Amino acid sequence: MLRLRTERGLTQAQVAGTSFTRAYVSSVEGGKRTPSRRTTAYFASRLSVDPDDLFFGYEAGRRKKLRQAVADARTALSRGEIERACEAYQQVVREADAQGDSELGYAGRCGLGAAARHQGDPDRALGLFREAEELLAAQPLTSRLQAVVGQMGAHFARGEIAQALVLAERHLLAAAGTDQDAAEFALRAASVMPLVERGELKEAGMAADKALEIAPLVKEPEVLAQGYYHINRALTAQGRCDQAEQVLSRALALYEHLSLRTEVGMCHFALGYLAARSGDLPVAETSLRLAASVFTETKSRPRLVNALAELAEVVRQQDRLEEAASLVGKCRVAAREYQDPEQAAELDRIDALIALDQGEEAACVSLFRSALAGYTDIEAVYEIAATCRLFGDALLGWGRVQEAAEVFRQGLTALERP
Repeated sequence: MLRLRTERGLTQAQVAGTSFTRAYVSSVEGGKRTPSRRTTAYFASRLSVDPDDLFFGYEAGRRKKLRQAVADARTALSRGEIERACEAYQQVVREADAQGDSELGYAGRCGLGAAARHQGDPDRALGLFREAEELLAAQPLTSRLQAVVGQMGAHFARGEIAQALVLAERHLLAAAGTDQDAAEFALRAASVMPLVERGELKEAGMAADKALEIAPLVKEPEVLAQGYYHINRALTAQGRCDQAEQVLSRALALYEHLSLRTEVGMCHFALGYLAARSGDLPVAETSLRLAASVFTETKSRPRLVNALAELAEVVRQQDRLEEAASLVGKCRVAAREYQDPEQAAELDRIDALIALDQGEEAACVSLFRSALAGYTDIEAVYEIAATCRLFGDALLGWGRVQEAAEVFRQGLTALERP
């Protein structure tokens, strides 16, 4: 206040106006009194600055510009302007740290974490989201939500499914009874995909249904969109296809309104995945090609590999084996730049099915076993069971009955584990 008042050539009496005394302004400037937020807003108006300018040492108006820079960087990242977004986030972090501004420091680190995920680096993302949450450790969960959900996503991408669920459960317990609707919605929705991967479809459905009950209370459009995107996975896994399509349509509309291009592509991917499981392969192919086009445009490598892998399976089911094999090859090349254990297992499984269709028994067996090893390492029970069913059927077709029984037993054991 003292610096800003002096720069403007005002007296203490002029800043005090008719609501306060000159002596009170003097005591605030001298560090003897701490005004309330309402009083601070009054003094800010007298000094013609934003109230934020009195809490931190930024030049007048600078914090407002930094907040806008965070918002602009979010859109830029989703469009694939990764370098520009990262430079903006880094600048925000530098200035916020210099001013002791934990709120903006948090926002900048969350942005950098999202950029790391976008580029396929979940290790770095996890570290950044953890740093961000630590800055606001004393704040309510709602204030730390982006960092918590970001950590869950990073754990999931690293194949640490159990850790993602533990994180969600711990924060849900902390939020119980606190009326933090957005936080509860987001955490329950984010729990869906790890639960599905662990084969806990009933629990995943319950988490999705509970999140949908809370959804009308959530006001933040991006939180809603992300939640709807997650929820569709449980609904799809349970065969509730019409409902899954409804929540995906809501997510798509919200992301289009927010101009988040990569996230629009994610919704098209999910619609393609849903159509494939409903048996509508032409619609699935159209949606997946659109998603792949978006991810190519926005330079989102992990999501591009997901889309191309799913597209390869859809193409294979339409007996275009050479094209399917070519798509898997492109996935393997793209995936060399980062590590995603679940993607690697999925590519092995698709290649195994292509080998099966081509009559290459030895290659098929080797690839199925590699896929199972990958899924087992990350405890992806749902995928273990699905792979065992496919592998067992293939073994039966070759007359290898005893081996098929052992593989089917492996899938059942995975599903029956406590």
